[in-house]
Amino acid sequence: MGIGGSATNDGGVGMLQALGFGLLDENGRQVSFGAQGLQELKSITDDKVIPELKDCSFRIACDVTNPLCGETGCSAIYGPQKGATPSMILQMDGWLRNYAKLAAAYNPKADPEFPGTGAAGGLGFAFLSFTNAVLESGINIVLDETKLEDYVKDADVVITGEGRLDGQTVMGKAPIGVAKIAKKYGKPVIAFAGCVTPDAVACNEHGIDAFFPILRGVVTLQEAMDSANARKNMADTVEQVFRLMKI
Repeated sequence: MGIGGSATNDGGVGMLQALGFGLLDENGRQVSFGAQGLQELKSITDDKVIPELKDCSFRIACDVTNPLCGETGCSAIYGPQKGATPSMILQMDGWLRNYAKLAAAYNPKADPEFPGTGAAGGLGFAFLSFTNAVLESGINIVLDETKLEDYVKDADVVITGEGRLDGQTVMGKAPIGVAKIAKKYGKPVIAFAGCVTPDAVACNEHGIDAFFPILRGVVTLQEAMDSANARKNMADTVEQVFRLMKI
């Protein structure tokens, strides 16, 4: 299973409900969908879980090491991306802490501090606490399957990138995984991204020698996401960078 880009911060409650778990409010009804449901959560039951689940094991491809709660938890780090205000972040973090306590009553091994439990709005925590699952580095799985290292060691320069390069990139995301392999062989690494944030400078300390946003003017998000525009912006930006490298 690959987790990420969840667009929610519900601790994996929605997934658990789909599997038959009871995430119940004070009246014994399933809580609401989304993070708001965590506020209503009073008990967890498993009497209606699909029977096949006990025979399943999961390898979870997870590219981040964030815990469930706290300063680097899913609410604080990923909440703002999903529209959460500072006050909402504090609320959600409290709801998740209560959820973690209920989960620990169900499974004493439930650990909200375990690296990766904050992935995908807490989906990592749900998998580890309620299913037979292990979290593995998604980028390592991909790099192993694609044999990227075999190509990198003979390359002159390595190019990587993602939609937005920011401080979260260094928390185990793909560009840093690529850069780590490149630096094993002393290769220069350049990253291109749809946009970059001020805290993306952290990437320079983790193997990315230089990074560049590809946007070449003030545009709307819809215009930036248009595939034809994105291709042209990427091609034009990359060309200019490599013109400098030819000097």
